[in-house]
Amino acid sequence: MREIAVADGTLAWDVVDLTPPWLATPSTVILHHGLGTNADMWSGWLPRLAAHHRVVRFDMRGCGRSGPLNRAEPLSLEPFREDVLAVADAAGAERFHLIGESFGGTVALFTGATCRERLVSVTTISSPHRGARMRILDGWQELADDPESMREWSERMMAYRFFDGAVRPEALDWFRVLQDKTDPCLVRGVAQLVRTMDLTPLLRDLDLPALLIAPDSSPFVEAELVSELHGIMPASSLQIFAGTRHGLAFSHASACADLFQAFSAALPS
Repeated sequence: MREIAVADGTLAWDVVDLTPPWLATPSTVILHHGLGTNADMWSGWLPRLAAHHRVVRFDMRGCGRSGPLNRAEPLSLEPFREDVLAVADAAGAERFHLIGESFGGTVALFTGATCRERLVSVTTISSPHRGARMRILDGWQELADDPESMREWSERMMAYRFFDGAVRPEALDWFRVLQDKTDPCLVRGVAQLVRTMDLTPLLRDLDLPALLIAPDSSPFVEAELVSELHGIMPASSLQIFAGTRHGLAFSHASACADLFQAFSAALPS
């Protein structure tokens, strides 16, 4: 992993590029994970994407190998957008595809709406554009700053993310161990931010090509909410995966990556 300095800390990032040398200008894809994990959660996507694109991954602020969250002020989407742009600049990507899962997809939508000129497309997986209906986040703001509280939160999250048998046991164990270490300050801050946001005015009639991928059984982001988003973004496509939970981007990595590859290949060059 490489490291870059941002306004109030550092971000860990890397590039995976297996594109053929005769492909002079491969497109860049930036991957933005959500809460409770790090850039390695995209490992299942890499074999599908890296032969066609320069794939840039990074650990979101407060997660993994990136610097700790700045606890001095309430969270907003602007610093997360600036992190995406800082990673893009470090990778030399003037324009890029942006893929985000869960909260990472919310950041991707905000980035597309406010920096349209930098994006080729946006893809979201299990991501909300507004949070008023997400009552399940109510208890997150009372999470204590102790390991036991976070382990209990993490165990509930595992059930919310994956149906039994959806993920190989060793991959599930890896995810659980990583999620147990999530910073409770980040969880509380993101919960408050998501519950109070509404990106509808920014996204309505946005002409950015968008692929919206949704599970049919997420307790956080109902399929109807993503269908609503599809209705207000005229250049969007929608794919709902039956029999899946919120962790769709991890449990069905290959299928989601193939869907993006077909979507991106059909875009005008």
